[in-house]
Amino acid sequence: WPVTETAIRPLDVRDLRLLHRVRRDGLCLHAQVAYTRGPHALQTALLDVLTPGRATHTLVARPLLPGESAAVAQITHDLGDSVARLGFIGPSAQVDGAVGLRLLDALSQEAGLRGAHNLLAGVAGDQPAFECLRRAGFAVYARQQIWRWKGSPPAEQEFDGVWRAEVPGDGEAIAWLVANLVPGLVMQVEAAPGRGRRGLLHWAEGELRAYFDLERGPRGVWAQPYIHPAVEAIDLLLAAFLRRSAESDRPVFLCLRSYLSWMVGALF
Repeated sequence: WPVTETAIRPLDVRDLRLLHRVRRDGLCLHAQVAYTRGPHALQTALLDVLTPGRATHTLVARPLLPGESAAVAQITHDLGDSVARLGFIGPSAQVDGAVGLRLLDALSQEAGLRGAHNLLAGVAGDQPAFECLRRAGFAVYARQQIWRWKGSPPAEQEFDGVWRAEVPGDGEAIAWLVANLVPGLVMQVEAAPGRGRRGLLHWAEGELRAYFDLERGPRGVWAQPYIHPAVEAIDLLLAAFLRRSAESDRPVFLCLRSYLSWMVGALF
């Protein structure tokens, strides 16, 4: 049998010291998790050991030969979904090294075994992990900017009644809006939004014109907008959204994809 340099296996109780050591020295590759729960969120790793079928899966790389360090990496995937996401890899020194590449390969295999067709990662273009992901076979499919808003909600205006909470019957309208806004390549890669989550919708002239997919966590509120270019008074609409969703103790992080770049002027 060939000699392998690194043994990669699922996390277990033997790895508690390693988990403690890397919990704040790594890279979160899932922006939504980083901004809502924290950039080094491995809180669910121990539950992987105790709860079969959880949405997260954590792997550990233990070197068998001297010269390499142990590392931890995690994916998130709900059974039945076509998309899995890279969550965490650490320590950061191993991200762009040989151990990191082997962990990425093992996580890709794990995602496939769980039924995922795509494995997604979010990373800044100037980070070392960007080139590491390229070498591992990843390709850019979309670009995004993260805008942060924190402060007192804008003064009340007549637009305050234009948003309403998402209900289960909104799925078809949300799918129609997304299909008309999101490029086909992105639609092929990502899962559709609006799956029973607590989003906000804006209707005009009998049609859904804007939708915010929301996720709340202890660190902040993540907002993914889908807004039709025909919408009127976009600045007032965004102000009304902030009044509806902003919280005094947590910022709002708005994820603006490149195909919605026309909204940038309204964010200043």
